[in-house]
Amino acid sequence: MISSTLSLKDNCKLIVAWCMVKLGKLTYDDFSQQELQSLVESSFPYTFTFEIPIGTGTVNVLEGRVTLDNVTNRIGLQCLASLNIVVASNTIYRAHVIFALSTTPNYDRETKTVFLNQLRTDAITLVNDDYALIKDTHYLLSRFFPRSVNSLLSGSLKSALSLFTAGTSDMAADYLKLYLSGSKQAILDYHKPQIDAAIRKQISEDKLCHQLSKDQWREVLFAKHGESVRVEENVLRFYLA
Repeated sequence: MISSTLSLKDNCKLIVAWCMVKLGKLTYDDFSQQELQSLVESSFPYTFTFEIPIGTGTVNVLEGRVTLDNVTNRIGLQCLASLNIVVASNTIYRAHVIFALSTTPNYDRETKTVFLNQLRTDAITLVNDDYALIKDTHYLLSRFFPRSVNSLLSGSLKSALSLFTAGTSDMAADYLKLYLSGSKQAILDYHKPQIDAAIRKQISEDKLCHQLSKDQWREVLFAKHGESVRVEENVLRFYLA
């Protein structure tokens, strides 16, 4: 049980571990929450966009923290992100949000690959802090039409927006009416489906899987004797046979 891709020191560790497996002294290997955390650290920060009726929505994911749920056998990732909505080069909404994702670990013995299945967005929560900003519809109209704002505001919102949105006034008016309430939560709730879809698209492109490496002795051992993987006792446990 010697690997040509490992150093002499790691080969010695591999041989000892292999003997312990054969003797029934080693039945599993644990990856701690901190070890898993170190694997995702390099992924942050990163940015993705989502569609809105007018303008652009951007999420900048600042940091992420790995969580483990023994009861449901789920690996989670809790992320802090900044959410920004820009219309005609004007930031009309910004907020810090926390979104929580989770997946179920699964091991395929044939391909020697660990998969993270059943991706789910568990929550998207608003953080009320000094970063938060919201502009109302009157601000938008006055910004876009500074000279004729009084006459525009005296008419219907839809009529005013028809000049700005060029044929998409129904959609734009319905969207910008959200800002009349001044509720940051209402706007976030409206965008949750788009943010969820954008997260899924972003992650599906990256493929949530890891083929066991030939350069890590623990992974070489599991590739040889691995049976399954699941969350147990606040660790990701790899069962050996």
